[in-house]
Formats: sequence, C-alpha cells, structure tokens
Amino acid sequence: MKRTFSALLTATAILALGTAAYAADGDDATTAKKHTVTLRSGKVLEDAYILDKKPNGITVGYKNGCMFIPFSDMPLEYQKKFGYDPISSARYEKKIIDKQKAAQKEENERLAKEKKRKAQQDKYYKDRQISMQQQRVRKLELQLEEAEKRLATTDQTIGENRATLAGMATADDSRVSIESPWGYGGRIRSGQHNATITNRLLKENDKLTFSRGNQAQDVIDLKLKLEAAQRSLDLMLEKQ
Repeated sequence: MKRTFSALLTATAILALGTAAYAADGDDATTAKKHTVTLRSGKVLEDAYILDKKPNGITVGYKNGCMFIPFSDMPLEYQKKFGYDPISSARYEKKIIDKQKAAQKEENERLAKEKKRKAQQDKYYKDRQISMQQQRVRKLELQLEEAEKRLATTDQTIGENRATLAGMATADDSRVSIESPWGYGGRIRSGQHNATITNRLLKENDKLTFSRGNQAQDVIDLKLKLEAAQRSLDLMLEKQ
C-alpha cells in the first residue's frame, strides 16, 4: 500500500509541473511507468497513473479506464503527502455543489418555461379547434335553416297550385277533365280558356314535386351533419 501511494506521490510532483502523467528518463505520457494501486475501499487499479489533481482528490487512469479517488479513500499519511486540506476541499466541493444546484435550477426553469409554453400552445390549439367547430355548427345551422325555408316555400307553392287547380276544376268541371295524384291531375282535354293555365300549373307542380324530394333529403342530411358536429363540439368542450 505504501509503495503504491508513493508512486502516486511521485506522479503528483510531476503533475504539479504541468504534466498529465509522470514519465521516467525522457518517457512521454504514453510510455510512463504505471503501478498497481489498492484503495482503502479494497478496489484494485492496475497500471494506474495520475491524470489530474483537485483539492478533494485525484483522477487516475488505469487498465480498465479512469476514475476519481477522493482523499477520504486514502490513508491519513498520504492525504498529508498529497497536500490534502480539508477546508480547501470543503470549499471546492461546496463550489461544485453550488454549480450543480445553479445548473439544476436553470434546467428546472427551462423545463418550467417549456411546460408553460407547451400548455399555452395546447390551449391555443384547443381553443382554435373549438372555435372552428363552433363555426361549422353555426354554418350547418344556417344551411339547415335555409333548406327548411326552401322546403316550406316549395310545399306552400305546391299547396297553392293544388288549391288553384281544384278551384278551376270545380268552377268548370263540365269542360275540364283532370286526373292527378291529388284528384285533379292529368292533362286538359277541354279546349276551354283555362286549359293553358291548368297545364302550366300541372307542369310546375310536377317540377316542384321532384325538387321537393331533393330538398327534403337535403334537410335530412343537414340535420344529421348538424347533430354529428354538435356532438363533436360537446366532446371538445368537455375535454377543455
């Protein structure tokens, strides 16, 4: 044990002159003499040589890598030989701890800012999605309202035409023969003066009846779309 730390002591003296490892008679760091070191903890370092010295310990390279050896892992006599100063060591370790705390604080602040930024970004995205969905719902509501108005107008026009045709047939049923799904349809066989008007109304109602089917389907489709859009909006609001 004394031999191994004596070797380290010699290496430390060379280190003090600015070398990373010690060498003998012109050898460089790659050919420096190496020694086997046994620490107080029982760990054995083969081919050990000094790489660096700090107030609280030394860093050595060895066969399987490198490691830091605190002075607390050395016998008292070698602590003195290596110039171990408990006060300087404590100050140095406190400085390291303070730096670590400062770095951790900075990292925590960075993470907190990133978390806040992400939360704001997520809220903005969710609010934007909700706003867009509300616009979709409102657009569908307006479209449904217009579709229902068109359907109501068509139904009203068809009803008025039917009433007109019924009135004309009743007023001159001796001269007008009408067969229709409503009781007065078909085409006019009479040559009376109301035949042109009657035929026009019949043709108009034929077109309106066809259009009404499409309009009614539009209303159904828009109601289904509106229900789906409203459900999606409700889910978004629940998760907000």
